Amino acid sequence: MKTVNFKLVMAVAIVLIAVTTVVSFTTYEKSKTIKIEYKSSVVSYFGTKTVSKADLLKNAKLIDIADRRFETKWKNKDPKGISEEYTVEGSVFMKPGVKPRLGRAEIEREFTESVKGVDRVEFFQDELEFYGEMDVAFQRCHMLGYVNSKKEHIFEGSYIILWKKVNGNWLIQYDMFNADK
Repeated sequence: MKTVNFKLVMAVAIVLIAVTTVVSFTTYEKSKTIKIEYKSSVVSYFGTKTVSKADLLKNAKLIDIADRRFETKWKNKDPKGISEEYTVEGSVFMKPGVKPRLGRAEIEREFTESVKGVDRVEFFQDELEFYGEMDVAFQRCHMLGYVNSKKEHIFEGSYIILWKKVNGNWLIQYDMFNADK
């Protein structure tokens, strides 16, 4: 009967553990975080990609432009145009008291009614976070709704949006809001 050399087994085990540890730390990409201020909000990136503050600002501005485009389409009573701000596949719009609207066609029907009751909206970003390859973003905002071009708003709400970058354009994947007042 052969005997096992305990010291040799322990040495091999220690070497295997050391190699596994070194390999796991060298192949693991640490998450990077970067933050900037933009229009009274915090804009952040969480991911493994190297992102400059200029890249972060550029994408924050692109989402800001998309928000302003949405406001303009609302003011122009353009529900089809609003629905085109959402991704072609998998888009979801949720508001209190109704089932989620799935896809651009249902979203267009929803905004066909919504633009009748509120003349215009204004969006104010509270925070914006980018993830992954800078192709997904989470946005938390508040909004005001107006009727008959009055200076005082008749509606206050908060919302969150999950943005997705599709062919270089930021589109809404998920949109959920609630009425604050």
